[in-house]
Amino acid sequence: MINIPRKIRKTAILLLLAGIAAALTVPAASAESLFPVIKRLDYADLNYRQLQEDIEFFYKASGSGKTLPPLLFYSYTIDDDNNIFSIAARAGLTYDTIASFNRIGSSKDKLYGRSILLPSQPGIFLPSQPETDLEYIALSWRAASLPEAADITINGVNYFFFPAESFHDVERAYFLKILFINPLPKGIVTSGYGLRKSPFTGHNSFHNGIDIAAPEKTPVFAAREGVVISKGFNETFGNYIEIAHAGDYSTFYGHLNKIFVELHDQVNSTMIIAEVGTTGLSTGPHLHFEVRRDGKTRNPSELTPGLE
Repeated sequence: MINIPRKIRKTAILLLLAGIAAALTVPAASAESLFPVIKRLDYADLNYRQLQEDIEFFYKASGSGKTLPPLLFYSYTIDDDNNIFSIAARAGLTYDTIASFNRIGSSKDKLYGRSILLPSQPGIFLPSQPETDLEYIALSWRAASLPEAADITINGVNYFFFPAESFHDVERAYFLKILFINPLPKGIVTSGYGLRKSPFTGHNSFHNGIDIAAPEKTPVFAAREGVVISKGFNETFGNYIEIAHAGDYSTFYGHLNKIFVELHDQVNSTMIIAEVGTTGLSTGPHLHFEVRRDGKTRNPSELTPGLE
């Protein structure tokens, strides 16, 4: 990471405010009339060529310790089926930069037809009013650094800007939807996350996790490195474990046969932590698997390849 003094960052932002002050509080719908429009991401487009020169200028200035150039933005409407990675490569920016500023929450987001803004400097843009898990995670990582970040407001959204920074590992894993590994790779998903008819009452109820069927005593793996914060038995989930992970996440494993870890144990994603069982309120051997953030459940299939 390139360390850029706060004074230099503020200087760059003051230049920006002087140059595009009229654009700072207008609705996003009029963005194309306020920012140079790039129609094609190639050197035949003059505005694209200017963006590349601006980015190169930034790297030269930051590498030599000189005052950073002003932060500028270019408008581009995605008119093809390219994903965030191909767009970032063609734009000469990191996907972290484009995703964080344009509030693209996942590498799987559909981008065709979407109008985005391409900044002239790489870095992480964090909205001061986060709305998505990714934005909350990113702000939690950088809470102590917020006083050093530049403040900018574009199209009515206030951002903290961290020049030349990239996603941390957890942010990157969340964005790529690979935050966890499948804890039961040989199992079959028999019940998904969300509203379902209870196999016991016959009434609709919300299922807070995913059920994965497998033969009894099938090994269960930790879905990510972490610390065992709870283990025990209750009437609903039988033998269970909960593991805490970075980014305020935890995973929960229920209906276990045997448990091989103890409270406060450090685990990693290659470790067998338990066996599939049918303890508690269960219709047969399976693993009940939950993903939680700040105690609230999330859909495991959106964060774990192989559980779609």
